[in-house]
Amino acid sequence: MARRKNMKRRRVILSNTFHLIRENGMDNVSLQMIAEKSGISKSLLQSYYPHKAKLTNDIIRNLCNTLGQQVNNYDMANSNAPYARTKVFIYTIAILGMHDEGLDRIISEAFVSNATLDNWGVMLNDWINVNHLFDDVDVEEDELETGIAFITSGIGRLYHDCKKYHLSAEALADYATSALMFSFLHCSSREIDQALKEGHEIIESADIEVVHRAIDTMFDEGKEIFS
Repeated sequence: MARRKNMKRRRVILSNTFHLIRENGMDNVSLQMIAEKSGISKSLLQSYYPHKAKLTNDIIRNLCNTLGQQVNNYDMANSNAPYARTKVFIYTIAILGMHDEGLDRIISEAFVSNATLDNWGVMLNDWINVNHLFDDVDVEEDELETGIAFITSGIGRLYHDCKKYHLSAEALADYATSALMFSFLHCSSREIDQALKEGHEIIESADIEVVHRAIDTMFDEGKEIFS
């Protein structure tokens, strides 16, 4: 019973933090604000989350997990097209941030912090491993991890400057996927072109509104959360 109550309170705290950050941005949300919105004292909040960094990391982790689940639900996403699915994952992050001011605050500011930026790379790599995307592809694990770390930093820079360079979400995803495939996984131009084409076909089948609803409700009762 105590464990259930503990998880229920964490769910409330995470949900309230998520909505406060969407409304105000990470730098403008304090532990006191989160505690007040959650109907608890700051000291009780800190017994769950001593520092805001842990809270924001868990927000990013749950957001990434939800995005991964939704990408797996896209039509054609379960086809044997690991590079294409990687493109689609990156595209989904970018398109949501570009079309939702609140999510843009979270995604954009997450790319600024080294801690959360590292988490994006770790979580993208975890998503790849959980879904066994490259199990049947001849790639070196170290090179894959290095490539993901590299493109995550690149995505962050391009995402921040997407308006300056007139980049669409798909163009950003194409740049990142091409860099990963060519520079780190030693794919041919033909393989890259094929992956980008397959990724486009998956994107065409996607319903981003469904993804949006999944994010809006990711801390609801009954949903799996990571904390």
